[in-house]
Amino acid sequence: MDQIGIIGLGYVGLPLATAFADAGHPVVGYDIKRQKIERLRAKPPMVTGVGPADRAEGVPEFTSNPERLRDCDVIITAVPTPLTETSEPDLSNVRSAGRTIGEQLRPGTTVVLESTVYPGATREEFVPEIERASGLSLGDDFAVGYSPERLVPGEERSLRNSVKPVSGHTDAVRSELMDLYESVVDELYPAPSIESAEAAKCLENAQRDLNIALINEFAMACNGVDSLDYEDVLSVADSKWNFVRYSPGLVEGHCIPIDPYFLIERLERLGRSASLMREARAVNESVVDFIVGLVEDALSERDEHIDGTDENRLLACGLAYKPNAEDLRSEAKRRLFDELRDRGLEPIGYDPHVDAADATAAFDLPMWSSLDEGDAVGVLMLTDHDEFPPFSFDDVAAAYSGRPIVVDTTRVFDERSTPGVIYRRF
Repeated sequence: MDQIGIIGLGYVGLPLATAFADAGHPVVGYDIKRQKIERLRAKPPMVTGVGPADRAEGVPEFTSNPERLRDCDVIITAVPTPLTETSEPDLSNVRSAGRTIGEQLRPGTTVVLESTVYPGATREEFVPEIERASGLSLGDDFAVGYSPERLVPGEERSLRNSVKPVSGHTDAVRSELMDLYESVVDELYPAPSIESAEAAKCLENAQRDLNIALINEFAMACNGVDSLDYEDVLSVADSKWNFVRYSPGLVEGHCIPIDPYFLIERLERLGRSASLMREARAVNESVVDFIVGLVEDALSERDEHIDGTDENRLLACGLAYKPNAEDLRSEAKRRLFDELRDRGLEPIGYDPHVDAADATAAFDLPMWSSLDEGDAVGVLMLTDHDEFPPFSFDDVAAAYSGRPIVVDTTRVFDERSTPGVIYRRF
């Protein structure tokens, strides 16, 4: 069987490496982070992105030595593609991976990119780095393909049961890659071109961003209008056969808040309009300010009932960006906590699904293991885990001095008012 090399052992690359190893392929898993490699060697991973979390029958060779990629027949790259501070695509990791591959590449190898990129980036950014570093030429000496990932942390959609698009720089390369991927994926889709697969990954998440933006704008507009509760409106609208229901709130993770910018960047560079996608991003990013406003409004009412207090801690419940998951990738929450600090508050984290040390590192905030670990001005509900609410309004009122606030962004509480606390909800 083909020897597979995986560059980047994050939430995409690691499940892919374990899946191919479990299917019988010899696999080299490469990552530049040596501590990660040592951890993976010490405790081989479960096959978490494939289906049932069973121990892999075959275990990848984990290494930070790029020379181990030299004997691979297929090299798959799954490195992060974040945004710059000005929300522009940052493909430095993709270019770096291309150079690493080029330095080890032998003729006859097939190279696949799975990272999210703008349409055209595989040929314009990735391949040139491989060619410069190797002295080899695409088509004559090596082949290239693109296959976007569709993993969803915390949900039933996994590598095995998600439809996976596969493309190649020729139809023959695409067919060879489909033969390879069918050992770890149940259903594949033959994308007509590399560019169509690149654009599709961005468009999938831009569409979701737009839909969520509509509901966020409507929900925020309903705030303070007594006759309009957005949840009631959504329930009525949902009775129509073709209405698609979305919930308002923070837009988090690495896909929906990021991928639209890759499409926006390419379209605007070509002189085309992407104004609707830009507006959707602006609406969804404004939700941070809206939540801060709910907190400030609740605190203002609290101040009317309390004659001075030095307490400034606010317990943020739910740090993972998805319910019942441990994934902490949330730029929105980082901005939210920074905004709260700018207003003199000290956010404290509480989440039974995440590692406390990882959460502290991600958001720069201390962690509590319970509601009553100390005094606070109240709680801010951020993620709708099945365990939430782990307490009642009466518990909050009993745990904290004064009249505490409860700001409920996910509507985990059914009650709309209670004499014991000051309640605000999205």
